[in-house]
Amino acid sequence: MAKFLQLIGTVKRTIFRKVRTETILKIYNTLIVPTFLYGSENWTLTASQRRRIEGAEMKLLRPLAGYTLHDHKTKDFIRRDLKITGILDRIDEYRLNWHLHFQRMPQNRISLKSYHYRPQGRRTNGRPKKRWREQL
Repeated sequence: MAKFLQLIGTVKRTIFRKVRTETILKIYNTLIVPTFLYGSENWTLTASQRRRIEGAEMKLLRPLAGYTLHDHKTKDFIRRDLKITGILDRIDEYRLNWHLHFQRMPQNRISLKSYHYRPQGRRTNGRPKKRWREQL
């Protein structure tokens, strides 16, 4: 998350007013998003983490589209205006692709065994941790 915000800040400081919107969107789609999404198919995101990711994304896209917070434009409106899919949608898509890859794996693979593993014994007190397969 910190690296994502750092990349967005670098783009805004260095080339934001000097380069056309289409060029910034190409840099965003080819450099920033893949850097952030590396390994995202295995993440377990809480609701607050999802909000932070969406807020960081809008930190770049809202001024790029020419809007401020006072214009009261929704995230979906800005994404449609810029013709971009959201990062959370891509994370969900990557996670689904990884799950389908799991289903095609042979039964003797270690990653598939760890996916189906159920520990024995008692669990600790408190609410159970959110699991990856519960987010599918």
